[in-house]
Amino acid sequence: MQGCWIFLVFLFTACAASSSVGNSTGSFDRSLASRGPVDFALEKLRQKGASESFLTLLERTYESEDRSKVLELNLLGFLKTRPDPDNRIPGWELERVDGFLKKNKKVFTEVEKSFPVPKEVIASLLWVETKYGRDAGTYHVGSAFLSIAQADFPTILEQSMETAKLMTKEYTPEVEARIISRSKSKADWAVNELMALEEVHENGFKDAESLRGSFSGAFGMAQFLPSSYLSWAKGRKRQPNLFQADDSIYSVANYLSVNGWKKKDRTSHEAALFHYNRDRNYVNRILKMSDCLKSPKLRAKWQKKRKVAAVRAC
Repeated sequence: MQGCWIFLVFLFTACAASSSVGNSTGSFDRSLASRGPVDFALEKLRQKGASESFLTLLERTYESEDRSKVLELNLLGFLKTRPDPDNRIPGWELERVDGFLKKNKKVFTEVEKSFPVPKEVIASLLWVETKYGRDAGTYHVGSAFLSIAQADFPTILEQSMETAKLMTKEYTPEVEARIISRSKSKADWAVNELMALEEVHENGFKDAESLRGSFSGAFGMAQFLPSSYLSWAKGRKRQPNLFQADDSIYSVANYLSVNGWKKKDRTSHEAALFHYNRDRNYVNRILKMSDCLKSPKLRAKWQKKRKVAAVRAC
């Protein structure tokens, strides 16, 4: 019954909206009620001012086979129970971060002269995000956002609800209400990110046709969203390329600095990192990794020579 109500409301809204859509929109000149979910999302973008050339690119390159997975990961993650985090940092991970610091010593020296963010924090963040680009994601960025932009289309919303029922034994009216709310807010968010992606594409920063990243549309070593790229990406000597280590280092330093990082102020450190990724476990892990790299006493724990490397940890 809930699904029928949603669909009836949608039809009423769509019919009202269709009267304001002129005949100048070519092949997309159909009432919203008759559109499929992709056209529904594209029309939202058109009403935001997206160019026809960008809409054509999105439609032509859309990887619809990933839609169900992308929507599940972005909308229904709150239904999954996460295990308690392991607070220990394995020695082998710290060795990788230490090696990255040494390899990029010149860049980190430059950055620490211009920004208050310690090199150990930046290196730890880039490791946690993508293992220095090795886990940057294989989803087509434009397609990921276009899929999320369809989340509040009635049939897609129904599919999300059915998926949720398979994921939890406690499917309550409260859970359903949260899915409806998240579907709307996430769809609106994705439309805004697609508008930012158009700017990234049109200005030649990145080619939206080939750009790959996470299921949430973040890309590069630093996993910036298109809007984050426009606001905070910073190139060392060129237009920022977040698939390069030096520009990723500069961009993370700039992001954290602009978002409140202050020297010797742990509260500001936590706040800036939480702004980057709203996950307390994420924040705590990066700060602990940084401490393990900076403190001689803590370094001794994971650098200590042992026969079994797996037991080396901080």
